[in-house]
Amino acid sequence: MNMLLEWSIRPWTVWPMLVLLCGLFAGCDQVESRYVYSPETAELMPAAREAVQASLEATFGTPADPRIPFFFPVDRGGDLWTVQDVDAENRSQLTLEEKGLPPISTPAKLEFLFDPEAVFEVRMDALESGSPDPLASLGTLMATAFDPKSAVLSLSGPLPEMELIEPGLKLAFHPNANLRRARELYGQHCLHCHGVTGDGNGPTAAFMQPRPRDYRLGIFKYTSTGPQEKISTADLKHILKEGIPGTYMPSFNMLPETQLDLMVAYVKYLALRGETEKKLNVELAVDFSQKVLDKDLADVEDPAEQQEIQREFEQDLTEFLSEDYPEIELGVLQDLADNWSHADAEDAILWPSLGRPDPRGPSLANPELTSVENGRQLYLGKDAQCASCHGDTGRGNGYQTFQFQKKRDGSLYDTVGLHDEWGNPLPPRDLTTGIFRGGSRPVDLFRRLYVGIKGTPMPVFGGKGLTDAQIWDIVNYLMVLSEESR
Repeated sequence: MNMLLEWSIRPWTVWPMLVLLCGLFAGCDQVESRYVYSPETAELMPAAREAVQASLEATFGTPADPRIPFFFPVDRGGDLWTVQDVDAENRSQLTLEEKGLPPISTPAKLEFLFDPEAVFEVRMDALESGSPDPLASLGTLMATAFDPKSAVLSLSGPLPEMELIEPGLKLAFHPNANLRRARELYGQHCLHCHGVTGDGNGPTAAFMQPRPRDYRLGIFKYTSTGPQEKISTADLKHILKEGIPGTYMPSFNMLPETQLDLMVAYVKYLALRGETEKKLNVELAVDFSQKVLDKDLADVEDPAEQQEIQREFEQDLTEFLSEDYPEIELGVLQDLADNWSHADAEDAILWPSLGRPDPRGPSLANPELTSVENGRQLYLGKDAQCASCHGDTGRGNGYQTFQFQKKRDGSLYDTVGLHDEWGNPLPPRDLTTGIFRGGSRPVDLFRRLYVGIKGTPMPVFGGKGLTDAQIWDIVNYLMVLSEESR
């Protein structure tokens, strides 16, 4: 069922207060520009924590200078050109394949788009041989001049001699230009709720219920994609254009399409940064958190033995960071890039296998009943158990709202009722209001039932407990229920 939050304060009475609060904070886009690391990062041993922080800054930059690897499915901006030839005698020049290009404004930021696995191998070879990183100098190279007639590009310094720099190599000029533009839009329209880091802790967030979305888990509730898929680019843009009814998330439909696309890119950027941090923490916390060391020392009373245990612990961590961590980091980035890319593939989008039946006509799942009647029986029955959360009459007062629910670690929440993945209280939706936050079209409700609502206790019914025909019957019942209650 559409597990959606009730308001504790009505948005139209609070917006003036939020506007005032933004002013008191000296402008929402003037909040201190730094990313906040997660509590899990803080729990790592210092060297492990520093490794995660260094990875995040190298990969994603800072709020003032955001960046993201080219292989992530984010429209980061910049122009792509192709190397035709490298001058063997003057390694400060390249010839490009593209002829007749317009002059470029110089000096210009430049990025060499090497295969990430090839970069990993080059750097690991250098590390094993004790040599300096041969790619280090490329990070500071700039394009200083370009001759459109000859397509010769001049650089601010010589290129290192290495096999990776060869004809066919792609170059990005002004990489991440879109992210820098998107940062300004995010600061203007989104930061005051979602925060600099995208953690849902902006200056006005404390006054909102439901809380603004924390992007860092990479979980978004309302998607057109399957249960295991990420949110699609189209889904994010749809949310920006339509808003989320019954919440403080407004519609930005009046903004130009180009600005909406930039904001989508920035939300994806923050989500990918947050997920990277989370996954790196998972890899390190198993063996190298402060909790693990404390456990190793718990029963040791001899100070000398404690020092020896800590020394070995730190030595193991040093070896792990130099030998294993680089490959783990690359794997995390590639997996995230693949997962988010697939969300935009055709086969990631969920479509019903059959059309919606007439609500008052025979059910395709149980022809002896109408679709609405069968939907009601499913709603109240054991197969779907919708009433356990939403109540027999659909008003969001099922028995589970009066019970203490378990957290992932097996402990109980401090308050009764359901909670979402972020630990926020989550009253089930009152289905009689006709306000469905993931969209009110029949296909929207079908997807909510089939896929569930990601990050919430709303379960997946599609491909498991219910057929598509049964799901359509419940959709028809919900639509009739909301119409009859108004």
